Amino acid sequence: MEILRWQVGNSLKNYQYIVCDHERNALVIDPLDTAQIGELIRDQKLKVKAILLTHEHNDHAAEAAPLQKAWQVPVYSSQVNAGLVKAQVTPVGDGGLIPFSKEFTVRAVETPGHAAGHTAFDINGFFFSGDCLFHGGCGHCRLPGANLEEHFKTLTARLGSLSPDLILMPGHYYAARNLDFCLHVEPQNARARSLRQKIQSDADEMLHQMTIKQEKEYNPFLRLGHAGIRAKISELTGRNMAEAEDFTVFRELRSLRDSW
Repeated sequence: MEILRWQVGNSLKNYQYIVCDHERNALVIDPLDTAQIGELIRDQKLKVKAILLTHEHNDHAAEAAPLQKAWQVPVYSSQVNAGLVKAQVTPVGDGGLIPFSKEFTVRAVETPGHAAGHTAFDINGFFFSGDCLFHGGCGHCRLPGANLEEHFKTLTARLGSLSPDLILMPGHYYAARNLDFCLHVEPQNARARSLRQKIQSDADEMLHQMTIKQEKEYNPFLRLGHAGIRAKISELTGRNMAEAEDFTVFRELRSLRDSW
């Protein structure tokens, strides 16, 4: 299995992904820059067999319909997304397997919150998380269809049931900015400080690779019970978080990140 990953270079800092097998059969995930994708497909002599969509937002799904028409391939996403995007979606439920190659397994993982029908994809131990989880952060809940409580459940219960060794492949390269926020709410986190010092450019972001287990060492949205984070949130908000429910801590943390 080979993963092609590159930075689009837009204001939203999207990553692009193509996954292919040794026969050059390819999956395209959340296509955005069709010119770059087309060039890579030609240069690498790839045969696109399917498109995977994590959610309906334009920077992830807007190009799926024209590419589906051009390539004559299925588009896989959740049942909810089938009614929200222009492409003809083949729905896949939580835990559903997508037929593609004998070399690897493609498994859908329902991850609602950032968007109602958000779905991530586990491909041979690589977790294409879209906007549910980033390096050092998570997606916001400000657009229609978002649900903060569902996002909390995704980051705690749903992701908590997955293998901690899954390698995170997020939809955006926000690590530097997110690490700055990590240190804002947990300034004593040596892991976050060390990682931030290594990221001085977009090229450095490309080298930043973590498992879900490693994310828990510094990503505050996966560290809701940590006393240091709760103390800092209490200081920043004026509300005592020491004994608060985890969801309350998550809500305050997300609010701080939204306005930071």
